[in-house]
Amino acid sequence: MALGARLLNASGRGYSPNVTAVPRRLRLPLLLAVVGVAALVIGIRSGTSSHQRVAHGVSTRRVETPVLSARRIPEFIARGTAQRRLEAALGPRAATINGDFCFTAAVGGVSIIDHAGGTALMPASNLKLVTAFAALKVLGADSVLHTEVAAGAKPRSDGTVEGDLWFIGGGDPLIATANYVATNKYGPYPYTSLDTIADKVVASGVRRVTGAVRGDDHRYDEVRTVASWPSRYLSENQVGPLSALSVNDARTYPVGAATAGPPRPSDDPPRYAAAALTDLLRARGVTVDGEAATGQAPTKRTTLVDMPSLPVRDLVAQMLTFSDNNSAELLLKELGLRQRQQPSTLAGTEVVTEVLRSAQLDVEGFVQTDGSGLDRGDRVSCRTLQDILVASGHDSDLAAGLPVAGTSGTLRDRMRGRDLRGHVAAKTGSLRDVAALSGWVDGRGGTKVAFSFVLNTKGRTVSAADLKTEEQLVAALRNYPDAPDPETLGPLPAGPS
Repeated sequence: MALGARLLNASGRGYSPNVTAVPRRLRLPLLLAVVGVAALVIGIRSGTSSHQRVAHGVSTRRVETPVLSARRIPEFIARGTAQRRLEAALGPRAATINGDFCFTAAVGGVSIIDHAGGTALMPASNLKLVTAFAALKVLGADSVLHTEVAAGAKPRSDGTVEGDLWFIGGGDPLIATANYVATNKYGPYPYTSLDTIADKVVASGVRRVTGAVRGDDHRYDEVRTVASWPSRYLSENQVGPLSALSVNDARTYPVGAATAGPPRPSDDPPRYAAAALTDLLRARGVTVDGEAATGQAPTKRTTLVDMPSLPVRDLVAQMLTFSDNNSAELLLKELGLRQRQQPSTLAGTEVVTEVLRSAQLDVEGFVQTDGSGLDRGDRVSCRTLQDILVASGHDSDLAAGLPVAGTSGTLRDRMRGRDLRGHVAAKTGSLRDVAALSGWVDGRGGTKVAFSFVLNTKGRTVSAADLKTEEQLVAALRNYPDAPDPETLGPLPAGPS
């Protein structure tokens, strides 16, 4: 079926009248005649009702336009014109795409374009939209995750902690140092400062630790990757080892160095976190006798620092804007913990599917293996992605977290032309053979268009031309609805009755 050949509703199923049997030159006159006859019948009935009200001395008001009124014909024609012009703009661009792709767009929850919308494809980082939707639903936009620093007892009057100081992870994916955050290729992002945690430890009165700082990441399982990921994902710094106590994405990076080369995945994330905190405490004059270690904190303990994460809405925003794979994976494990008491990737994926079904979203062909979209086994359709956007709304926390064209995050250096810059907010997605973009674009007259595009190139590497086509499709939506004002198509309004 040709791109945009028929209008569908947001679920992809709609009414398509069979008019192919009528010659093209007769279709519009026939449609106008049908609407006109229906309008005449309704008008006669309405006129009778008005006459009866006058006879009883009741002041009259003009009857509101019936659904089948000839006065609605201009609006109908304008919508049809906008649709035809959109399809004419999209058709040549879509014809150049080399690979399997889906492309959908909707206004007010009603589909205006649906090409292979139900086909589940590899989504790359567009899968983060699914993870974000579930995290906001289950965890709540205002909730926070807590990182704790504790001791077996309160410090003595001289500030000595007898024994170990426990650094206990609560799943916050954004504990970091300023010099590490500065290495992000899309610019600095909001984070939970490890320096602030160290400052709070000192403020609690700690001056010496006779034991060691021990990292505890037992909130989640100790599986550091997804089994089906290639090992190069870690070595290439596409994602760090997964840990409930994650400092600098569990990548080793000297906390005091201005420049220190590329970060490297830690062999022992909780120990690295403990070592980083130890260095910062010593830099503040705290004596720590032992070297960083790991373990499980005792149940009976005294909390010295309770450090909240950013609210979940901001964790989600950071994940979407900067396409942070670690944030996505740790949020997924948190979902498994909250709903299944199983802090694992698998449990998290099961929760996400339940959330989609509860929201009555299309899960046909949906497969989720991880939270970030790195896994090549992930599958999701454009229709599902678009429905998530529509269900959330263009003014939602999810939408607010999307990168903005030419301005922020992964779209900072794309779509910088005057017509698109600042007018597109969308999640990018890229693997070697995947290009995806799903979000919102400002149409004409304040129209908000939700869209989703996913391309799988079937083995070849995504090219600059593919990305250019992706942007051209969005640019065509920017002009929707391109149609004459219905007021210029219809008769002049009737005078007072």
